[in-house]
Amino acid sequence: MVAESDVITLQMECTLFFENNPYALETSTGMSKRLGRNANLIERALNRLTELSILEKNGQGTRAIYRYKTPYIQTEVDMNAYD
Repeated sequence: MVAESDVITLQMECTLFFENNPYALETSTGMSKRLGRNANLIERALNRLTELSILEKNGQGTRAIYRYKTPYIQTEVDMNAYD
């Protein structure tokens, strides 16, 4: 049985990896090798990050490729829209 806190910790580690490597494309197997963690646990964390729209997933199962989904940041506000 895996504790929920372990999955949350892995989510944070995966998020940090992808934030620091925004152009990386990785599988759950590749991430498990990079982080030295169990591939099934990594896959759970990556899928949860996909559900939260932090990562984008292409494909299914162990061959799925994950990548960072850059957050949308609005830098200017059109004040005329509020008139």
